[in-house]
Amino acid sequence: MLSGNQSQAPFSRLRLELGDTRALLTFAHPATRNAIDPEMIGELAGAMDEIEGWGRETPMAVGLVLAGGEAAFVSGANLTYLASIVSSEEMAEFSRSMQGVLNRLEDFPLPVIAAMEGPALGGGTEVALACDMRIVGARSYFSFKYARVGVVPGWGGAQRLGGVVGRRQALLLLATAAAVDPEEAARLGLADRLVRAGRAQAEAEALIARMAELAPLSVRAFKGLLRGALSATRQEAQCLETAEFVRLWESEDHAEGLRSLREKREPRFRGR
Repeated sequence: MLSGNQSQAPFSRLRLELGDTRALLTFAHPATRNAIDPEMIGELAGAMDEIEGWGRETPMAVGLVLAGGEAAFVSGANLTYLASIVSSEEMAEFSRSMQGVLNRLEDFPLPVIAAMEGPALGGGTEVALACDMRIVGARSYFSFKYARVGVVPGWGGAQRLGGVVGRRQALLLLATAAAVDPEEAARLGLADRLVRAGRAQAEAEALIARMAELAPLSVRAFKGLLRGALSATRQEAQCLETAEFVRLWESEDHAEGLRSLREKREPRFRGR
């Protein structure tokens, strides 16, 4: 694992480590199998405050790893809390508040990698889908059993699932309350890499370490370029590429990269 400092925030359900190149956010509430309720959402929002600040202030930062437990990556909404809700307004606020947290996770400008050892159940799939990449251990799986309890995704999961696997496949998964094992998840594009049990976080950390060997300004720019290309016209996307190309061409890291090629050595990037 890459070195990092434990967050000083008073989290009771999460652990947060902020390092020189990566942040590690771990769901750590085994009593509820990392279920989501207002307390968990509040901690996630606080963690995102710290992570966003770290991303802005740490020149060599290149990524975030989101990890869960072996019993469950995230087990969805907390059923005890759901049973206590007495109004549609409260339910709508619960939906909107978790949507807001996952939107922040999705919009975080550095790559976000989910390290999944346990299953993603219901709303847990929505947390995983808000990440850019998913490393899936042999004991993990995705459960889309919303219709089994008479609901639909409430945290942006339907839109994100369609974006990952396509609208028709997303409809099939949701309408049949599918449980998707790691091999099928890889075939569908839900899983980016499969690893043996117990290796998901290590593989995610290894990917971050590989990114950290490269120019951080480039790594930071890729996510925005790719996301922009999905919603922009060709002309708009190419204008964005030109602007980013010129910005990075003028950077100190680009000059260092060229020097390292001439001098036949590894580059020493500084994130500027």
